Amino acid sequence: MYPYHRADFLPNHTITVLLSGCCYTVAPKTLIIIFVRFKKEFDDWTSGNHDIDQLIQQTQLSAMLVQDLIEWIPFSKFANLKYLAKGGFGTVFKAVWIDGYIKGLNRMKNEWKRQSQTDIENQHKNGGNFAIKIYGVTKNPKDGNYMIVMEYAKKGSLLRLLDSKYNELDWDSKIANLYYIAAGLNTIHEAKLVHKDFHSSNIVNKNRFSPYITDFGLCKPVSQDQNSKELFGVLPYIAPEALHTSGKEYTQKSDIYSFGIIMSEVFTGFPPYHDIPHDQDLAFRICLGYRPKIRCKIPQILLDLMNKCLDTEPQKRPTARELIDILNHFFNDLKNEETELCK
Repeated sequence: MYPYHRADFLPNHTITVLLSGCCYTVAPKTLIIIFVRFKKEFDDWTSGNHDIDQLIQQTQLSAMLVQDLIEWIPFSKFANLKYLAKGGFGTVFKAVWIDGYIKGLNRMKNEWKRQSQTDIENQHKNGGNFAIKIYGVTKNPKDGNYMIVMEYAKKGSLLRLLDSKYNELDWDSKIANLYYIAAGLNTIHEAKLVHKDFHSSNIVNKNRFSPYITDFGLCKPVSQDQNSKELFGVLPYIAPEALHTSGKEYTQKSDIYSFGIIMSEVFTGFPPYHDIPHDQDLAFRICLGYRPKIRCKIPQILLDLMNKCLDTEPQKRPTARELIDILNHFFNDLKNEETELCK
């Protein structure tokens, strides 16, 4: 594994907190009232960090949907804190948010309407915008670490799902998962961003058919970091051009290469290069064209698509938008017993 760096505005650890988000639209007049309420409360809280305060306040005054709001959440509002895992940017926990997130303003009572845990579990069973919801920021008083409060993905990472449920996944579910992952990546790319740390541990599932992309600590605008001399990420997923140039040539096409590696993982159920060391020798071999071995029977048209994503020449790889269209076509073809996917 290559080294990571931390996001600039949030030092130290991150946190994943139990609860899911729903999409609520409100009338412009109501939004203005909500903005005024938020502004009145600015003096009632502080994170202890000016930049974080500014970030939260700006989102509260500019959000056009309630789901886009983030807030400062006192640590005392969480219960049943449980350690889950440690990643490149910090430690991940699970907890219950006692109050729940804001879903509107009760003008009669002059108080926030908040979503209960039960309502959330019942209402948010289907996908959203393919990126995991961020609710706000908190701070652990014991160690002083700031924590990002995020939506909880009950099924864990794609890596974990493939490890525990691979034999239960048919081609419908494999292609559907890849479609939604491609859709999430397309959302990132349409925003003129590059993820730069795209791998199966950074894709989480709320159920078996709802993958969400997470961990945007390395995510940058397309035009930024072209002069970077540092290389970050998980070696098996890093594109050869990024390895060869120490990260200088990391583009959206490099994310597509990572998607190709994820495809091999979904097809086989094994992490890439699971049987060899992840070292400089592997990096050198990747630059020379070495790719994960596929030792199980895969429809040729899926192998062809995977290999296009893994092409040594970045410009020969498809775009995320093209991946969506191709995978959607493949999924619809599964209904036809004469298609190559069913042979």
